[in-house]
Amino acid sequence: MSILLTILTLCLDSTISLCSPAIDDTLFYSWSTGEQTACINITGTTVGEAIYTCEARTKTFYTTDNLMANGDFENHTDYHQEPTGFTSDYEYLPFDPYGTNLYDQPEFYDKSGVYLLSHNADHTWRDYANVGPHSGDFFAMFDAAQSGYAWKAGTPENPDLRIEENGLYVFSYWAADLNEPFQRAHPARLQFSIRYKMPDGTMEKEFLGEVLTLGKDNAWHFSQTFWTSPVTSDSIEIGVEDLNSFYGAGNDFGLDDIIFQMVTLEGSKQVATDTFYITTQDCTPCQDFVYRKWNDVLFADNADEQFVSYQWYEDSVAIVGATRQFYQLTDTINPHFYHVEAMTTDGRIRTSCVQLFEQFRPSVSNQPAQRNQLVLHRGHLYIKTEDALYDILGNKCESLSR
Repeated sequence: MSILLTILTLCLDSTISLCSPAIDDTLFYSWSTGEQTACINITGTTVGEAIYTCEARTKTFYTTDNLMANGDFENHTDYHQEPTGFTSDYEYLPFDPYGTNLYDQPEFYDKSGVYLLSHNADHTWRDYANVGPHSGDFFAMFDAAQSGYAWKAGTPENPDLRIEENGLYVFSYWAADLNEPFQRAHPARLQFSIRYKMPDGTMEKEFLGEVLTLGKDNAWHFSQTFWTSPVTSDSIEIGVEDLNSFYGAGNDFGLDDIIFQMVTLEGSKQVATDTFYITTQDCTPCQDFVYRKWNDVLFADNADEQFVSYQWYEDSVAIVGATRQFYQLTDTINPHFYHVEAMTTDGRIRTSCVQLFEQFRPSVSNQPAQRNQLVLHRGHLYIKTEDALYDILGNKCESLSR
């Protein structure tokens, strides 16, 4: 087993892809974020450090029994009654799956948006191909162009359908297009999802796997996804929606062997573990928004009012108490490097470019600098001496600007 430590730097608002060191279709991946793909994308939203871990294991695992009461569509005794173990937002059409020529029956004439249990698709409609079940009977959906779940299974119909917090589950199903090739212009697009009750009583919804688009052939296609439950809940609903809203030719499909099982990886072998240390930094280059006023005042331009606080630095060391929009230099002899870190209204830090300031004379040469007073009025900076008021250009003012 390989154990790795990866240290990376990420710029604020940029995205980086983290990948397991072992990428193979035969492996199962478990990230500290809950994701289960070989790679994940991380976006730097805040400055600081974060740790992500990924375990790669073989797909040898144990599962519980299927938590679906009738996921294989075999539990039925009377085709004139709606099947048990699941429901649908569509109408059920009673029909013996071993019968023939359903389209000639008066109860089916001009019907659409219906479902039934079928033994062979071409027994039910003249334009359906010879599609038999994956095993036994299968769920057949005709014209799923309405909104809602074509098939759904909830806890009331499935008493074992419960989830445990941090429990790992595997969901799988088989699906097939039922149409002859000339009817495949508008294939079904199947999206399964799970809804579960949160501790506060609200219902949360997540997708189970990617959208499966049918229509290329009449073969049964297998889909499987792993899912980690964020909560413990005994109120669950799993269903599938057809995202193709086209009404008419082609929007038909079959489902079979729908399985939802709890998984334990106790029998799996850990192949690789990688720990990623990510440091997110603000990579924005320094900005020239500091100006020197008179001889001894550094002033941060905030004309657009984007800054809300300041911290001035001398030779990269924070100056105690220097947290105003301007800073008055005190050492008139020794040169120093100065910059300011200004916080914006959205909490970001903008750093001014470092500037070297050498010897200077105090403001208003005939008055000691320590006796002068700096005044900030309506975004403009003034210097007030004992006998006069000056603007940033050194012009004498009668009063503050209005």
